[in-house]
Amino acid sequence: MGASIKDVAEKAGVSTATVSHVLNGTRATRPQTRQRVLAAVQDLGYSQNQAARDLATGRSTFFGLLISDIRNPFFPEVTAAFQEQALLHNMDALVLNTNYDAHRTLNSVSRLVGLQVTGVAILTSQIDPAVMDTLAGRNIAAVYLDLGRVDRRISNILLDYEHGIAEALEYLTRLGHRRIAYIGGPPHLHSAQRRKQAFMESAAQAGIDPEHAIDADFTVKGGYFACSKLLKGTAPTAILAGNDLTAIGVLHRAYDGGLSVPEDLSVVGFDDILIAEYTQPALTTVGVPRTEIGKVAFEALWEMVTNPAAEGREYRLGTHLVTRQSAIPPKERAEGWAK
Repeated sequence: MGASIKDVAEKAGVSTATVSHVLNGTRATRPQTRQRVLAAVQDLGYSQNQAARDLATGRSTFFGLLISDIRNPFFPEVTAAFQEQALLHNMDALVLNTNYDAHRTLNSVSRLVGLQVTGVAILTSQIDPAVMDTLAGRNIAAVYLDLGRVDRRISNILLDYEHGIAEALEYLTRLGHRRIAYIGGPPHLHSAQRRKQAFMESAAQAGIDPEHAIDADFTVKGGYFACSKLLKGTAPTAILAGNDLTAIGVLHRAYDGGLSVPEDLSVVGFDDILIAEYTQPALTTVGVPRTEIGKVAFEALWEMVTNPAAEGREYRLGTHLVTRQSAIPPKERAEGWAK
């Protein structure tokens, strides 16, 4: 059995209440008394009960972090950056996986509320309005990803998907591609809607038929089968994917179909996940600052928690094209899909 708070009090010659006040900073104590208590803690190897500490101070040292899919390579860097910032600020992060399920997200938020967290970062597009109402009603600071709402104790991180899609499409047209198709994500995801709309608008401006855009599910398997549909009939010379997992599915379907990437089909992804540079060929993609997302998410919560007068704000993060080996000029500069 480890040392108890009573053991510390006896060794320091003070009451257990004094030990609690010293450790939790809930009341001023004389320097000599504080030193005796801290020395007793060190000598006995006493480890404080975190739940009891939170109860005594009335403030949790935990932030909640909700992510869409712990299996998605997009999220490890986001999570690691958030946890790193938490450690630097003597905080802890409780990470929960929602699996793109709005009901599961609501349940996760209810659990975090029960644990008395002081802030929650919800980095998923599947948000039930009740989630925002629950956190706002409990006066818990919250930061969201791409929801667009900013209010008291509510911040938002906005990724510039539009610039990334436009830059990728402009790169392909500059290479000479005119038959360009797009494979997006689930229509009910706000981030997927924005990427697809950006493609359609940029394609129209470039004189490319924007109708060759289909929805998938942002997975490798989804990209594989969506690519199969696009290869029927007059095939595209290039495919722009809404995320890298979809693009990897396209690479596999091209290989199984006897197509060489990029000689027969150019492929561009989105997100620049870690494995994107190790595919064969290395994937040209749009880079998203995942480490920055995690860092900014924590900083947004910290600002609202430590400064009660601070209003929520919007944080805009940019994207950039990362050119590798999966896109080159087409063999045939056909105009079949051009307006």
